[in-house]
Amino acid sequence: MAKKKTKKPLKKSARKIKQQKELIRTIRTPERFFKVDFGRYGGEVAMGEITEAQFNYWYDKGSDVFGEYMSQIGFDAEEANKDVPADAQFHKEFFEYEDICHSSGPEFSDSQYMILSEVDKDGKPLEDDAGNFLEDRTVEMKDFKKLGVKVKCIAEHHSGSVSCKDKYYLFGQYFNKGGWYVPAPIKTGPAGFDFKKLSINYENCDGFCVFNEIAYNGENYYLEEDSTGKSSTFYVMEGDDV
Repeated sequence: MAKKKTKKPLKKSARKIKQQKELIRTIRTPERFFKVDFGRYGGEVAMGEITEAQFNYWYDKGSDVFGEYMSQIGFDAEEANKDVPADAQFHKEFFEYEDICHSSGPEFSDSQYMILSEVDKDGKPLEDDAGNFLEDRTVEMKDFKKLGVKVKCIAEHHSGSVSCKDKYYLFGQYFNKGGWYVPAPIKTGPAGFDFKKLSINYENCDGFCVFNEIAYNGENYYLEEDSTGKSSTFYVMEGDDV
């Protein structure tokens, strides 16, 4: 009599296993939380209207001389102005000249990146089943488009822009190195962080593209900063059609 063959247990497909794991995770963690950081360069930038006399005097002096002068204004304006004609003097720090634009935050450029960390609702790191901390995910900004992040330049400020074209103006910038972060974890559903729900609007301030908030799933999140100063830039410029 021929021996009866026994059926071998069917192997679960990788897709089926993944679906089961996702179902278990959904049941166990219907809400997930993510910490969002940006690095590693950014800063503060301001542009504001000045007078023709201020422009003519300092444009002829050059940006190096003007930069040194503006750096002194914050410490001792009276001393900085002692040899400067009255109609060419500045009496406020650069960030107070802000009627054209004023923003601070990380720079938006291809070389910048975003770090995504899964945490608990209190912002503490999570561990996997083996007791190891979950790995952070680093995403370069140059890859945002293919991930579905909505990125938009909402304003441009330069000599040919509407905001500057008929003005004399001051450009001031502190360039910093460090990090910018959302202070509280972003809550998602069980599927986790969806880059298609992330949007970033930035301003182009004479080539320095900067943003100070993000939006996720329609909710705005302002960024806080943990950085140190690296350099500064100050100059005067005239817009088109002055």
